[in-house]
Amino acid sequence: MPDNYHHLHFEVVGSTNDLCRIECKKKLKPTLITADKQTDGRGRNQKKWESPKGNISFSYGFFCEKPHPALSLLAGLKTKIALEKVFGKCVKLKWPNDLIYESKKIGGILVETENFEDKFLIVIGIGINLKVNPIEPHWGDLDENLNDEEKKLAFIQELACEVSKLENYSDQNWQSDWLANCFHMNSKIKIASSNEELFFQGIDHTGAALLKNTNGEIITYQESSLSVLNLY
Repeated sequence: MPDNYHHLHFEVVGSTNDLCRIECKKKLKPTLITADKQTDGRGRNQKKWESPKGNISFSYGFFCEKPHPALSLLAGLKTKIALEKVFGKCVKLKWPNDLIYESKKIGGILVETENFEDKFLIVIGIGINLKVNPIEPHWGDLDENLNDEEKKLAFIQELACEVSKLENYSDQNWQSDWLANCFHMNSKIKIASSNEELFFQGIDHTGAALLKNTNGEIITYQESSLSVLNLY
């Protein structure tokens, strides 16, 4: 576990990210908030994230001088590492912030940043489906026992250890590591702002997606999420 941080666990909260932001400002130190259930969980673009009791609701907040431009992708990579260490499941990544297992979305990441005094306050929210009854056809889970509290605690500890490394991150190989675990390299994709046929070609140093059109031109894209053909 990371040193010198503040950890609070709740049975039920509205949003772990919101509470983490409040506690960080109170304690002025890295803060971890976990909950058995969220009633107001959210993803990117204010999409609702279902967080029933027994799954993982996790938010880690910290202060830094200059946040890494690709924190969402890096958090995904760190979450994948923790999942495989504890659960032994082969998880893949979907740009920019989704976790994929057996071609289904089993988790998502929401990174929120704000100015606070002379630094940035970063809150990394992570939701993982251990076992769910999906309400969307592209949702899935890890098919784990919701009552295995020992394994859930081991995962939370491992995840906190991995995510805390992002406080001062300088690994130069992160792009190749992320691409090696990308679920949709060279796949046909769609974006909201274009009807063009596009193909996912990789990421740049900021985490922006590199997309190739039918003319062979590479487009840099970082506006929102994208849809992968035959996935979602």
